Amino acid sequence: MTVKLKVYSDFTCPYCYLAESVIQRAAEGKDVELEWVPLELHPFPSPTKEWKDVKESWKSSVLPYAKELGITIKHPEEAFLPYTHLALQGYIYAKEQGRAQDYVKRVFSALFEEGRDIGSKHILTEIAEQSGLDQDSFRAVLDSEEYDRKLNQIREEIKTENITAAPTMVIGDRKLKGLYPQKAIEKAIRCGIRDEKMQFCEGDECY
Repeated sequence: MTVKLKVYSDFTCPYCYLAESVIQRAAEGKDVELEWVPLELHPFPSPTKEWKDVKESWKSSVLPYAKELGITIKHPEEAFLPYTHLALQGYIYAKEQGRAQDYVKRVFSALFEEGRDIGSKHILTEIAEQSGLDQDSFRAVLDSEEYDRKLNQIREEIKTENITAAPTMVIGDRKLKGLYPQKAIEKAIRCGIRDEKMQFCEGDECY
């Protein structure tokens, strides 16, 4: 039996960046259909957070988790978190082209390993090319009203599912809110395959 694992995530959430690697490891070799779902935490024109606002959680939570997981993470140099709507529109296109996982990994790496501005069309287009996507088609997507509407539709669908924090994992009928250890995700996958029930869980997450 194949179990579906949906990950609701945003590119500026450090817990989502860390979870991406953990989830891939947990799902490896198992009958899992992995789907990344864009959960835009700060849609334009609502203000994005300043990095100084997350300084304490970065030191007390993000960096220790990264060290424990053996994952490289760099505090971006920009004062403000970038808006992610363009990167998310690009993701929708990447998914349509069968390049979703590579695109997600490269966008996360650009921000949290290289400190690049993922709100920039130029940088996103470079990432798209590295992910095997056509540059001209990708640029058109970033300016497309059609893909803006597609992202709005996903926002509305997420509202009906009552998912407000990133990362959130939905494994079958089970919901895991926050960053979880690999063993816990593997257990949830096994529970999903056995079609057992799991109560709603909470961990570290971004709001």
